[in-house]
Amino acid sequence: MLKSSRLLWGIGILVFVGLVGVVVVNLPSSNKRQAADGLREGSSDLQKFDNSLTFSNVTLEQADEQGKLWWKVNAAKAIYSKDKKVATVENPEGELFQDGKAVFKLKAKKGEVIQDGKSIVLRGDIIATDLRDGTVLKGKEIEWKPQNDKLFVRKQFVAEQKQIKVVGEEGRFTSRKQEAEVIGKVIAEMKETAKAKTPNLRMQTKQLKWFMQQQRIESQQPVQINRLANGKVTDQATAKQGIYNLKDQIATLKNNAQVFVPAQNIQAKSNELVWYIKQQLVEAKQPITMVETAKKVTLTGNQGQLNIGQNTATLTGNVRGLSLSNQAQVSSDNLTWFLTNQSFEANGNVKYRQTNPPFNLVGTKASGTIQNQQVKITGGPEADNRVVTEIVPNFAR
Repeated sequence: MLKSSRLLWGIGILVFVGLVGVVVVNLPSSNKRQAADGLREGSSDLQKFDNSLTFSNVTLEQADEQGKLWWKVNAAKAIYSKDKKVATVENPEGELFQDGKAVFKLKAKKGEVIQDGKSIVLRGDIIATDLRDGTVLKGKEIEWKPQNDKLFVRKQFVAEQKQIKVVGEEGRFTSRKQEAEVIGKVIAEMKETAKAKTPNLRMQTKQLKWFMQQQRIESQQPVQINRLANGKVTDQATAKQGIYNLKDQIATLKNNAQVFVPAQNIQAKSNELVWYIKQQLVEAKQPITMVETAKKVTLTGNQGQLNIGQNTATLTGNVRGLSLSNQAQVSSDNLTWFLTNQSFEANGNVKYRQTNPPFNLVGTKASGTIQNQQVKITGGPEADNRVVTEIVPNFAR
């Protein structure tokens, strides 16, 4: 076994100095495609090692033409394959550099290293820590391409910060912008505070972008977001696109957005919903539909809010309410729906209509429960402030 204080790839001379000795070994580079193909050929091909190429206390490093480091990896032991493309290393530790400054710290118990002069690949249970914000990346394979400003994390991607954890099949990290793109069965778990032991929110999708400096994650693929309490789902949202602001704890759901509250059997639907997680409030600035699934009551309006914490729903502008069980209908300018007892209060241009027994009511204010046909209307036309009641005869009798 040859002992070396430093092993430099890409230099073709072997020098021994005195009894201490510095070993500089010619390990020729291969192109990037050959390196990647070599990794994918499988462990059987990569395990063809030559004991004559075994070194202790080695350092693998690469720099650009100006001498700025791209990476530096130390290992207690390294054994090279016969083709000198791959090295198995023990206890590798090192750093990845961007613009001459260390941006990631690497660590693993064992691994395989391959470098082609432009990129370095490490295989094993690799942990990479961002030295700027403490983000921890984990994966079975990490590839660093400094010229492209890309760090690829493959095979069980995991990224963690104090309040968020993202897992997926593969991740691509842009170093300068500190942005990550994650694909394949992505799950993001968010905590309300850094000290919280369990997450209060979970997002699932097929693709996710994480803008770390802006503290924002978003997906252009269908998403499902669950609000959790003690590990159990309390509210659930779905949409074809989703954005979550970690700092403000606000989720924006776009394109066929829905929020369902199982405890109240209430569902809010709109083309865009803004969910204020901390305030337990769902808001729509455009047409919204709310459905109470158990009582079969549907409300629509030009805008609306669902206050989950207070068990109320408020709709404004061209409000329409319908009880499917008895076909009772109410319309108004504004309406508040109290979910606990299924009652409502309506204001402005109130109209109530039912078919059994058939009659219509018109007023300025109304309250009651349309599914039980118990409605009180007050106020009438401004001229005489009377209630106008229209009784529709039942000619079928």
